Amino acid sequence: MQAGLNSWYQADLAAMFPRRVIAKSLCAKKDEEEALLFVLDQMAVWSGRQYEGRPIAAAIGFDRAIKASEVNFHDVCHDDFSAVMSNGFDTMVVCDFIGRIAGHEQLEHPEAPPSFAPNRLQAIAQWAENERVAVVLNRSGDILIFRSRELVFARRSGRWHYLKHAPLLTQMGRPSDMDVRTAIYESALDASFARTGACIGLVVAAQNNKWRSVATSASDYLSPAHSKKAKALAAMIADRPFHKLDRRLRQELLAIDGATILDHKGRILAVGAILKVEGGSSGGGRLAAAKALSKLGMGIKVSQDGRIQAFREGEDEILDPVEEIFRIM
Repeated sequence: MQAGLNSWYQADLAAMFPRRVIAKSLCAKKDEEEALLFVLDQMAVWSGRQYEGRPIAAAIGFDRAIKASEVNFHDVCHDDFSAVMSNGFDTMVVCDFIGRIAGHEQLEHPEAPPSFAPNRLQAIAQWAENERVAVVLNRSGDILIFRSRELVFARRSGRWHYLKHAPLLTQMGRPSDMDVRTAIYESALDASFARTGACIGLVVAAQNNKWRSVATSASDYLSPAHSKKAKALAAMIADRPFHKLDRRLRQELLAIDGATILDHKGRILAVGAILKVEGGSSGGGRLAAAKALSKLGMGIKVSQDGRIQAFREGEDEILDPVEEIFRIM
């Protein structure tokens, strides 16, 4: 491919070839690759369409250990009903690895949710174990691929990416408490794929007395809570640290406009905090807030387009876990 990568049709390779890299990495045989490629391409088609005026969401599971019918998923995609036979978060059409339909799964929310998958898709991530593969189209038009109970590939804004979860957790470096660190990472991932955006600040022990100089409004503080907002949130949180909260509540806290600020033990200091940032900051308010928070320990910005950035001392330290496949080929 070297000649092609240096040619005028490089952009065509960037758009189409990564899907073959993905299929080859997930499948054992050529006919399995072709079945997965068809589903990926069908999901891409559905991502640009609507059904009854709404974007299509769907999920297809591949399982080698299942007895399938003679009907191939390829053959039913010509009919519109195929687009609405799963809801994309807790029901799915299940096929064998060459695309023959085997059944339909209705999934329960797992008691021990997988860490490295968006919260809303934990049921599907849980299903994708023991060499199973699940492909999901969400209503934002993203195509997500799960294996080994993790989100491993994602197509966003027309380009395929892979996700590198464990290295990012190590690269974060702080806080030292791995439960708190994992909760922060999980919640950034949830905000990213829910497209809600977020701003998270982590205050290290040495900066414990300085965070109020950045979050200057006492109405945002949870202890002591003075405003109606702070009292309501404090009642919901009930003195629990961030990593002890249900992921759904953490995601909803992060969706509140402003920054969520934690100390190094996971104690929630402020929610929806409006920050004092230096004048002339570029890149938008959420980016400026994350950089300001980074001087206290670490600042994380999740854009509404899903990009995750993290800073220490105002510098990029942790990259988005979503890495473009074509860029590393």
